[in-house]
Amino acid sequence: MSGVPFVGDRHGREEPGRRELLALHDVRRDLERFAAALVRSARVALTPRERTIRNLRELVAALDRRVPHVERAGEAVIAQDAALLKDKALRRIAELENRKAKAG
Repeated sequence: MSGVPFVGDRHGREEPGRRELLALHDVRRDLERFAAALVRSARVALTPRERTIRNLRELVAALDRRVPHVERAGEAVIAQDAALLKDKALRRIAELENRKAKAG
């Protein structure tokens, strides 16, 4: 939207785009409130198993985002430990999802 020019004096000598900017701010605020309410309701609705699966997926995502720093001492060991932890987390996710599928 930043590439859309606002030209002219259509709004009673206000800066061009001012109303649109304020309206956009209101829309964003409303969306943030709606999203926060969804997150709160989702937390309540999760079973302990689903919460564990979600947390393990967050762990896997964090491990995937980690950038190795080869210049640091011990980095190879840290990277190896991270890979093992990711593997364990993925196996545990699979176990929990299999139990969920069998249960219902």
